[in-house]
Amino acid sequence: MRSMRTDKKPARIRNNHSVIPGFSLTMGIMITMLSVFILIPLASVLAYSLHLSPKEYFAVISDSHVLNALVVSIVCAFLAALLNCVFGLILAWVLVRFEFPGKRILDGLIELPFALPTAVAGITLSKMYSTTGELGGPLAALGIRVSYTHLGILVALVFIGIPFVVRTVQPVLEKLDPAYEEAAYVLGARPAGVFRRVIMPEIMPAMLTGFGLALARGIGEYGSVIYISGNSAKNKTQVVSYVIMQKLNYIDYESATAIALLMLIISFLLLLFVNGVAVFQSRRVGSTELAQSQVRGRAPSGAGELALVVIAVLFVFFMLVFPLISVIRNSLSKGLEFYLSALSTEYVISAFGVTLLATVFALLVNTFFGLVAAWALTRFAFRGKQALGALIDIPFSVSPVIAGLAYIMTFGRLGWAAPIVDGINEALGTDIQIVFALPGVVLATIFVTFPFVSRELIPVLNSIGTAEEEAAAMMGASGMTIFRRVTFPHIKWPLIYGMILCAARALGEFGAVNALSKTRGETFTLPLEIDALYLAGSSDSIIAAFAVSSVLVIIAVVVLILRNIFEYREKKHVS
Repeated sequence: MRSMRTDKKPARIRNNHSVIPGFSLTMGIMITMLSVFILIPLASVLAYSLHLSPKEYFAVISDSHVLNALVVSIVCAFLAALLNCVFGLILAWVLVRFEFPGKRILDGLIELPFALPTAVAGITLSKMYSTTGELGGPLAALGIRVSYTHLGILVALVFIGIPFVVRTVQPVLEKLDPAYEEAAYVLGARPAGVFRRVIMPEIMPAMLTGFGLALARGIGEYGSVIYISGNSAKNKTQVVSYVIMQKLNYIDYESATAIALLMLIISFLLLLFVNGVAVFQSRRVGSTELAQSQVRGRAPSGAGELALVVIAVLFVFFMLVFPLISVIRNSLSKGLEFYLSALSTEYVISAFGVTLLATVFALLVNTFFGLVAAWALTRFAFRGKQALGALIDIPFSVSPVIAGLAYIMTFGRLGWAAPIVDGINEALGTDIQIVFALPGVVLATIFVTFPFVSRELIPVLNSIGTAEEEAAAMMGASGMTIFRRVTFPHIKWPLIYGMILCAARALGEFGAVNALSKTRGETFTLPLEIDALYLAGSSDSIIAAFAVSSVLVIIAVVVLILRNIFEYREKKHVS
């Protein structure tokens, strides 16, 4: 994702005195959509958990299995976030400071975990690191087991968390004024001293932001972890999101909501931390002078710089590229005929249709919301603006399993909205179902992809300021005219990129829809069909799972290619 850091403050954005129209309309739409799709469902989890007395609540969360899962999730996520800070800094440094063949490809691959479905990542990493896998076999010969251990969980969390650190640190490194480093060298400082005393203080807020985002994502991760962890209570490899899903499967909603409430509290605390760091960073940047142009890369020289490039390339290859190769190799292991037949079964075709339906609805809703929210949060100043911006980011830090649970607690048989849905059905003579039906799958997909478009647009709109729009408004242009003729040309490429990223994430959603979809051939999406095939256990079904996974891998690669194209066009437009 793009950094929340901006280079310019928006010009003159006072709430009651702004000449730019649309404050009331955009604020109303933004708050309504945020409440309907995010806040009200999460509030339902809180409301249902209140059915438990304090004694009953603490009895649930103090259960040994729950505590073990919570400890595993937090410790593994914390360690993975630390590792991602180390390798993320190396990757960001190499991408900003050095020029070398394949750099643009390396940069594009960083966001692969955003585009690749977590279920695909999960089954691929599990097979790769098994004792008979491409990487797990050699490691097992050395006495190192990865799959079905805590080390396997760590590998999966490093995979899904690395983009958060790179994409928050990289823009800050690009904007660092090289004059400070040059002055330090002139005064006789060594490279290590310059990095520690000049560079590190500047990038530390971004590092903390990336660490917080990776930690929040890791604690609630589900799809990429459950396969490689083994989910063994005996070996203590269960994660807390898996425990919540198990409670849902056993219809133990009280325990599920109790654990989910604890996870929500942790998520909100991490979200407050991340946004607090972002506020500190923005104020700090606002009081210091930034470089007028980006740092220019140069060819690496010396053994140390070459070693950094090699480390970055090897990390990306083994952590991000090799899994893709493994998927394609496994999917074609029984030949092209088996591959095509695996993709043409009735279940897979149905899953394609459900996935496409959910993706289209999520894309339409979240694109509209992204445009409205970005306009409201960048063109007007009002109390609570920072809080609203933080609330939009909730799906980044909340486990997808909790998103599914939230809709069950809202629209399920025990949900407060169930009588309303029943009343509508009775009045209209229909039989509309939300939970365990297509509407639930669509709502879950909307939830997990909610911030993607807005978070691509907000930094861009902040950076361009409001001078042109204010001038157009003072000349009598309407809000729609201002947006179409003044604003849209600036955000066209970021909007397209945000929509592509949103669609890719929607295509691959697993945890949330798994909680709300139970009928194979009717409400299963592609990731759920992959899960069903993989868990069937036979060699043919496992290869079929990789065959279906290869389709989503191809989509992920296309997304990355388009991402590079649109980023290039955006930079060309800015220049």
